Amino acid sequence: MPDRVCETQTPTVKVRMEEDGKSRAQSGFFMDQIEKWLKRTLELAEQGRGFTSPNPVVGAVIADGDKLIAEGFHSAFGAPHAEVMALNQAGAAARAAALYVNLEPCCYFGKTPPCVDAIIKAGISEVYVGTIDRNPRVNGAGIKILENAGLKVRVGILEDQARRINRGFLTYIEKQRPWITLKLALSVDGFIADATGKSRWITGAEARKFVLAQRRKHDAIMVGMGTVFKDDPALLPEECTGFIPYRIVLDEDFNMPPRMKLVSDEFRKRTVIVTNCGEKPEKLRQFQNSDVQIIRSSKDEFGWLDLSEVFLKLAKFGITSVYCEGGSQLAGSLISQRLVDELQIFIAPKILGEGLRAFSGFLQSLDQAIRLEWEKVEQLGGDVLLQGRLT
Repeated sequence: MPDRVCETQTPTVKVRMEEDGKSRAQSGFFMDQIEKWLKRTLELAEQGRGFTSPNPVVGAVIADGDKLIAEGFHSAFGAPHAEVMALNQAGAAARAAALYVNLEPCCYFGKTPPCVDAIIKAGISEVYVGTIDRNPRVNGAGIKILENAGLKVRVGILEDQARRINRGFLTYIEKQRPWITLKLALSVDGFIADATGKSRWITGAEARKFVLAQRRKHDAIMVGMGTVFKDDPALLPEECTGFIPYRIVLDEDFNMPPRMKLVSDEFRKRTVIVTNCGEKPEKLRQFQNSDVQIIRSSKDEFGWLDLSEVFLKLAKFGITSVYCEGGSQLAGSLISQRLVDELQIFIAPKILGEGLRAFSGFLQSLDQAIRLEWEKVEQLGGDVLLQGRLT
């Protein structure tokens, strides 16, 4: 359970940018400088990706005007926060300087002391914040404490970028489940595999490289047993150093063969099997003895795992973002239950005529069709990537 979660609610605070009497030219230069340092906090924050969950990724910069004094990032769950790392590096030079941070500083004792106390004690004069921390124990309270101590605080600069890099954490706080990204690779006529079930490779090398990079940006990768039986995937990022995401398998009847890579390779400690079956105690002990992790979940009315319950349990496990690479059953269930936060659909320049459809398990009329909104379209080699969301 993250140290940023609580049940109580505090009012949201939003501090708007002011001109402070400066000329338009001066104000423009000032904003460019602020945005430069806040962009740097986003870069720093990404260095903690995967290691801080279920807490957010945070970067901090201390600067005097255009001069960098110190910087830091939250490197791991339970480690000192980004602001404290930067303040320790700055020492006395932090006095009267400005602090830039992509997320509102914490204001309560968790695994570490409140960052606001360290900021005030260090003599920081101004604080620039990308976005409010929606954890009910913070949610503007950190801003108020800093303002009451006489610091000038400005919030909401590069807010969209600040929210995006912590979309997993924010979804975890706001919906009590992880951020869900669904990835599919299709032929032009909408198939994810040919008539024999072969799907490697529908897309080209650039699209596959993009997917490997996405794996490192999520806490976990999810597939169903159909994908495991068909492909025996390892579900690893391009480089198997540093952060390795959890590999989640939806296996309602606990049919996972011990020979599969996910439960036999060197990263099997990062494999989580979600099942409903409790009737195979010997197999359960075998996997647990080899450090494979097992989560029990109930089934839905169709006899498949209840995905809403699955995601709630994964959130309690500390997982805040999931990259779903499963087949048509998983895709159809996620779409029909509206559990998808982001769609990544690769369209390959191929026509199959027959094959395995991208979605299964639901049927909509044209008037009741589930509608999508595309937010980004780009070409990756010969393939087209559509990124969007359900409306």
